[in-house]
Amino acid sequence: MKRLLLILARWWACSGIALAQAPDTLFISTSQVVHLRFASELKYVNLGSKDIVARIVDGSKDFVAVKARVAFDGVTSLSCLESTGAMHTFIVAYREHPSRLDIDTRIPGPRPGTAVSPEAPPSSAPADTSFSAQSFPDIANMKQELYHIGTRGYGIDILCENIFVKDDVLFLLISLTNQSSISYELSAPRFAVESRRRTKRGLQYEKAVFPKQSYGLGVTAPGDVGKMVFTFDKMALLHGQVFRVYFYEKGGARNLVMTLGRRDVNEVRRLN
Repeated sequence: MKRLLLILARWWACSGIALAQAPDTLFISTSQVVHLRFASELKYVNLGSKDIVARIVDGSKDFVAVKARVAFDGVTSLSCLESTGAMHTFIVAYREHPSRLDIDTRIPGPRPGTAVSPEAPPSSAPADTSFSAQSFPDIANMKQELYHIGTRGYGIDILCENIFVKDDVLFLLISLTNQSSISYELSAPRFAVESRRRTKRGLQYEKAVFPKQSYGLGVTAPGDVGKMVFTFDKMALLHGQVFRVYFYEKGGARNLVMTLGRRDVNEVRRLN
């Protein structure tokens, strides 16, 4: 299937039809960097040609930066393997000024430049983020009950203010305080159950977790506090496991990580 897609894309590029019309092509250039985001840490990246260069972004193992070494004709390929087993194959072509510089592979449906392997597990797709009848604004305004879970950096304070279970659904209430002098726009966070300790080779265990629902993502102005609510299927951590939340600034580098311990998750308060 991947070979067939590549052959079809090469025919498309060479048949005289404008590349701008190809919906399945990832365009890159020598002057601009295109960033690809994935649902979990990447374990493998393969380039189809020496005309392109790609690297996993330091500190954010689920981001890849792609750029052309030189202007080239025709098409080539880029393959990325996630730790979940999901394989993404991109058809890559050159364009001096790409129309998209940030592509999120977690967004469901067709995406420019990517053909996901049919062998990829269904769990690699993001969960439905539609809202139920729950009053998320009321939950976001609940009184803070936790003070020991959080992370701080770049003038940004992120706290887990509350975590509880209702009807076998885990609710996570998070606040973001912007004490910096510029606005902070948050991309969708990444959630994962991981081994508490890292080895020289990386994590012994990692499993991406996708929220059932999300509320409150957006821009937090300087001096303001933003509230976010995420829901998950009820979970239980094993010995040596933690629940980590990776926060990424959209279009920036102020990225932070918050860790919830085993007791934080397993001994949550249950609401009737």
